[in-house]
Amino acid sequence: MISGILVPGRGYTIDGTLFDLADAILTARGDEVVPVSWTPPEGLFQVGPEPFVRVHVAAALHRASARPVLIAKSLGTYAAALAAERELPVVWLTPVLTDPELVAAIAANPAPALIVGGTADRLWLPDAVRATGKPFLEIPEGDHGLRVPGPVRAYTDVLGTVGTAVEEFLAAL
Repeated sequence: MISGILVPGRGYTIDGTLFDLADAILTARGDEVVPVSWTPPEGLFQVGPEPFVRVHVAAALHRASARPVLIAKSLGTYAAALAAERELPVVWLTPVLTDPELVAAIAANPAPALIVGGTADRLWLPDAVRATGKPFLEIPEGDHGLRVPGPVRAYTDVLGTVGTAVEEFLAAL
């Protein structure tokens, strides 16, 4: 059993579709779901979001009753140093790859990781994701929410692909 720590983004809460998918996967496996919720303060990026994210994720880790695995979206990438320090497995959903310190922290973590992002996301840098040395799933034309152009079926296909990748990642732990 694991404790899936769901770490939201700045505007993408744990009520978002990707977290609903993660919750369903964890629940079907009989794993614990530990949600993180927050309201990022104004000016967070001017003072640096890492301490804000760290304290929220550390509190969630304290609540976990089994082996923790982070499932983090966007702003949650600022937990990368904490994850590396504690050698926590992580699923990075649309991570912030424009910050070299975050890319370095993801790469420094010896625990398994899966990085998921879309080519239409301005925070997704293919060279940076490859530099981490971690496995990744790249969604062609996917935006920061992994939505793709076209009919809704195209997005539901993406969700199926992401869900399968997350299931396989968790099964391999």
